[in-house]
Formats: sequence, structure tokens, C-alpha cells
Amino acid sequence: MTITTDPSDRDARTPQPAMWLQTPAAKAMMIIALALVLLIPLYLVDQVNRDRAAHQEEARLEYQKSWGPSQSILGPILAVPYTTQADGPRHYLNIAPHRLAVSSRLEPELRSRGLFRAIVYQARVELDGEFSLARDALPVPVDAHLFWEDAQIMLGATDLRALGPNPSITWNGRRLPLGGALRNADQSDCGGYALLSAAPLSANASNPTGMIPFSATLDLRGTGPLRINPIGRQVELKASAPWATPAFSGSALPSHYQVDASGFAADWMVTSNPSTGRWIWTSVNSPSCSNDAAPTADTSRQVGVELLDAMPIYHLTERASKYAMLFLALTFLTYFLFEMVAQVNIHMVQYGLLGLSITLFGLLLISFSEPLGFTPAYAVSSALVLGQASLFTWSVTRARRLAMIFAAVLAGLFGFLYVVLSMELYSLLVGSLALFAALSVVMIVTRHISWSAVQHRPRPTREAGRGILS
Repeated sequence: MTITTDPSDRDARTPQPAMWLQTPAAKAMMIIALALVLLIPLYLVDQVNRDRAAHQEEARLEYQKSWGPSQSILGPILAVPYTTQADGPRHYLNIAPHRLAVSSRLEPELRSRGLFRAIVYQARVELDGEFSLARDALPVPVDAHLFWEDAQIMLGATDLRALGPNPSITWNGRRLPLGGALRNADQSDCGGYALLSAAPLSANASNPTGMIPFSATLDLRGTGPLRINPIGRQVELKASAPWATPAFSGSALPSHYQVDASGFAADWMVTSNPSTGRWIWTSVNSPSCSNDAAPTADTSRQVGVELLDAMPIYHLTERASKYAMLFLALTFLTYFLFEMVAQVNIHMVQYGLLGLSITLFGLLLISFSEPLGFTPAYAVSSALVLGQASLFTWSVTRARRLAMIFAAVLAGLFGFLYVVLSMELYSLLVGSLALFAALSVVMIVTRHISWSAVQHRPRPTREAGRGILS
């Protein structure tokens, strides 16, 4: 006996998924859940970037130890002992220049240690100016006795290892050798400075009057900023270097500066001492490293310049990683629109594989940036991900036109991201406008989708998606 079965009965007995799982709203919720899961590999890539940035900082610190630290220059200060009564204790009158002009020329180099690099420089710093030593301009009692023959000149910088073997200062036409460094009792530097002192001016020096000119030259090596402590009644600073990305910092910005592809030149003019408002002060201690006899290297009271990396790869990679979720959202949205508009069936596993391809971009960018630099690495990484994801889309949709649309969308995203990374002032504005435009496009394309209707899509064929452009 032959038993026949009604086809409708077979369909009724075949297990069917819950109807709501076949709605666009359910698919959108699963896509959002998948995107949240992909935050885990994105977080791991960000940790890799942070780890490499830490190694980069270690390399820079090693160069600070072996080549030289960030430099801070302290112009000459004249310390003159005096007494207010016979056989009384000595006090010290500390006099900064009436006019101090500092001209520095930096010669930068980009040094590498393995895959990590640091910007170092050699600098020739020329100092000249005048001291105003007229007795009526000095804040001491009229009957005070000044021991000019025991006066000392203090001059220094953060690190003096590149200084020549016979440093000197020219004082009123006479060359005075700079002797041993002043140090604290624990042999540490003076408030962040390595200070040199000149020999006594003269054994039979008389009371100088008027303006006393001076000049000196310091050869320095450093890693990081070059600053000057503007101690003086009128301080002029000039700095230049063949470096196109300087950063000016400190208590005063340049009054004039010029920056172009060949380098920069900047001028500062500081009146009086911005940290104390005075340029002559007294102390009870002899010229040493005590706080009231020698200024400390407080960077907030200084002016100067730092040579920045034009393409800081780890900083730019960190900024790029912040847009990774946007990339995932827009690429998933493109796939979702293929399903809704072109009636292509895409499995969640395929969404996941696409998401992993996008998350690899950050890791590729870090890996290629170290040997190649940021711009070539960005081009290579984006080309690899673009090719992989586009070929995968062609395989999934079996439609060349949809693959071309996806490639155009992804290429536009990579181009947009590079423009945003290249901008400093208007990156937020451009990013916000781009997001607004993308949302507007999505709202237009999805305006006819019935989010609660059950979708019955055929298996993808090579003809699928043709109608979306035809």
C-alpha cells in the first residue's frame, strides 16, 4: 500500500525558527550584539598600541640618559657679597642682566633604537647682554660695603656634557674661565641645573659703574624641549631649526614666529622676570644651590620650544582606533542594507568574519607604521583590508556590483579617516558632519523597510543585487 503525504503537512512538521527572528528588527539587534562582542578584539588591539607606545617612551628615556635630557638654560647671574656694618655677616646681592639676548640654533636628528625612534638635537646657544651695576640702582643700604673682588658669576644649563673643555665667559672685554660646577651637599645639581661659576673678577676690582657687557657660548645636546629661564630685566630669545613641526610653550609665547616646510624661526621678548617680577634680589647664603640664591628649573616659568614628531605613529593609531566602532557600524550597515534592499541572504557568521577583517586594520597599522612610518603604513593597511573585505563581500553576495558598492563605501571611510587624522583644529567638526551625513543617507535608504515584517529571502545567486543599480 502506498502512503502519500501532503507537502503542506511536511512543511508543518519541519522545525521553523520563531517568526520574530526573521524580521529586520531582530536581525538589526543581532548585528548590534555582534558589534559589541567585537569590542573585545578592538580592546586588545588598543592594548598592543599602548604597549608599543610604552616601549617608544622607554627608548626616548634611554636617549635622554645617553645623549642628553630636555635642556633648560640659566643666563648669567652675578652674586656680589656685601655687609651692612663692619665685621658683620655677609649677605649676597644677586643681579640678573639688565638686558639678556639668547640666540639658539638647533640641529635636530632622528635617532632609531630598533623599531623605536627619538628626536635629539645639538644646539649652539649664544648669550650676550649687559649688567647695570650703577650703585644707585642696587637695592642695598648706602653705607653697605660690596666686595666686588669676591663676586662670582653663575651660568649653566640642565646638562653640560657637550660643553667644550675650556668654557668661559667674556666680561667687560676680559675672558673669565668658568670653573667647577656648583652642587648641593648631596652632590646633586642645583635645582635642576648644572651651574658653573666664574673665577673672582679681580683681586683689586673697584666698584664698577654703568653698563658692563658680557657674552658666552654654550654647546648643548638634548632630547625634548629647549627652554630658557628668563631671569633679567629685559630678555630676548631667538630660536631656529630646520624642523617644520615645533611646539612653543612656557610662560610666554613668541612675539613673532615663522614656520614652513624648511623649518622655523621664533622670537620672544620678556620684560622683567615673570616668576618673581624682579631682577635683583638678596640672599643670606653664598653662591650655591640654595633656593634663594639660584632659581630652580621650574618649566612653568620658562619659555622655549620642543621639536615634535610630524607623524607620531602611536598617537595617530590611538586616534584611528577611536573610529573603529564607526567602521564596524557602517560596514555592518552596508551588509544589512544589501539584505533589506537587494534581498541578499547574509549569515551572522559572515558578519563576524567581516568584523574581524575590519578590526585587523588597527593591528596592521601599528605593525607597518614602525618600519615604514604612518602614511605608507596607512596606505598599505587600508589597501590590504579593503581588498580582503571587498573580495569576501563578492563571495558572500555573489554580485560584482554589490562588491563594488561595498569597496567604494569602505574606501570612502578610509579616506575620510585619514583626512580627520591629518586635521587638528577641525577634526571634530568634520567628523560630526560626516556622521550626520551618513545618518541622513541611512534614513533615506531605509525609509520603506517594514521592520516587523517577516523576510523571506532566496539563496544568493550571481544575479542577486543586480536590480539595486539597474
